[in-house]
Formats: sequence, structure tokens, C-alpha cells
Amino acid sequence: MEGLSFTQREILRALVKLYDKTQRLVKSTDIAKELGKDDGTIRNVILSLKSLGLIESKTGPRGGYKPTSKAYSYLRTSLEMPTPYARIRKDSEELDVYVLDVEFIDVSNPYSTKAILKLVGDIDRIRVGDRIRVGPLPTYRLVLSGSILLINTYKGEVVVEVESLVSLPKITAKDIINSRKLITIDANHTVNEVAKILAVENIRGLPVVDGDGRLLGLITSADVIKAYLNDDGEAPVSKYMRTNVVTVSPEEEVAEIVNKMNKYNTGRVIVVVSDKPVGIITRTDILKVLACLS
Repeated sequence: MEGLSFTQREILRALVKLYDKTQRLVKSTDIAKELGKDDGTIRNVILSLKSLGLIESKTGPRGGYKPTSKAYSYLRTSLEMPTPYARIRKDSEELDVYVLDVEFIDVSNPYSTKAILKLVGDIDRIRVGDRIRVGPLPTYRLVLSGSILLINTYKGEVVVEVESLVSLPKITAKDIINSRKLITIDANHTVNEVAKILAVENIRGLPVVDGDGRLLGLITSADVIKAYLNDDGEAPVSKYMRTNVVTVSPEEEVAEIVNKMNKYNTGRVIVVVSDKPVGIITRTDILKVLACLS
């Protein structure tokens, strides 16, 4: 689905716009008028979108086209992810479903508070009745837990019965890493040496530094496995380390760190001062902080 052409995306967006506006089947001539294109071109492209399961059609005088839920999902997930946003967690699994905005309703009712969450991502992964957790919420310092009451796939919204609402304290990166000793490794050391340190220290990643202690990258257990699959255990760390490392300052708060993890789809960030690593924070560390607030 990533390979949709510009014209296909343009016509699909126009169809969604017209269908949402009228809630009626849309004619190809309506789309042609909306985009200023030839009706024949529109119909040819619609056939390709229909074959991909993005459009449904009905023949006859009152016939026309409408987008499928797959079309809405594609258009949402193909957009660049705005920030800030929060990722939904169901049971012990983090889903590729993100909350862009939240609106609280029934807040005056002490027995039942509900929230409308605006979502993007793989909404088909959630169902009515699912218990979810999300937070910190966009523009808020809140962690929300509750059960899904209603899902509107077309609008990308869910209504949640709020069971727990916790305000995040101003815990910073330095509060999380203060009690830890950070272990780093020089880029010229071998993958075998990394493997030994990871096993002895029972950790999953090491910041890679230069001779002056400045951060160059990160090497993880997954990178070590990749090297071993290539029978390359004596290779220098620099060959397998990751250089696109997400960093934070010691003063950044938990809410900001979570948003960075979500934005860059990473399970760990490195805390740096003057380009030198001073600590690592993982998703597990964040979950421990949130668990203490439950």
C-alpha cells in the first residue's frame, strides 16, 4: 500500500472528503469536478483502488463509490505523525495506535467520566470492551486507563470509560538514572567484547564513545546477534553500532521522554551532557515509573 501514486492518493482523499461531507455514495463525476480532472481518468484510477480494497462500489442510477475502513486507515497512517502524541497500550502490548487529542465529557459526573480519543494508526487492533492505557496524553501530564465503549473507525475516534486518571509528577531523566552506573564501550573494541559485557552486566545495550567520551552510537544485543549470524564476532563495534541514536538531557521530564520514544519508535534513549553519555532510559524504566503511580 506504500506504493500508491500521487494521483491515487489524491483521488482517494477526494472520495473520503466528499463521502464524509454527504454520507452518500459518491459519483466519479463528483470527484472529477472536485479535482478538475477528466471523468474517464477518475474511473480508471478508482478501478485500481477498488482492486486494493480501498473502495466499495454499487451499480445503478443511485450507485457510486464509498471508501472502506482500510482507506481511512491508509490515509491516517500515511500522514506524517504529528507531535505530541501518545501510544495506546493494551494488556502488556504497545500497539501502533496513537492518540493525537483527547476531550473529556461527563466530568461533572462523579460516577462516570468518559473521554473521546482522536486516533491514528492500526485502529483495527482495538475492540469495544478492551481495557487500554495511554499516557502521558497530548498537551496533558495525564496517564489514562479505561475501557473502550465505542469505536468510530471513519472518524478515527473512540469513546473510553475512564477508570483511572493519574497526573505525572515532574520526574526528570536524572531522577531515573541517578542510582545507576553507566557502562560504555570504545568504537574500536570488538563485538565479542560487547557480548561479554552484555552477558555479565545483564543489560541489552551499550553507548559507543570516542576517545574523549563523546557519544558515537549505540550497540545492542540485536546488533551482536546480527554480527554473529555473519560470523563476524571480531569486527569492531563501529561496524555494527547504530548511529541514529535518540538523546535527551538530564532535565527532560518523563512526559517529554515518552513522546520522543513514540515519535522515533525507539525502546531506549541516551541521556547526554555536552555530547557525552551519562545514562540510558528504556521503556521498561518508564513503565516502572508509571506503575508506581497506579
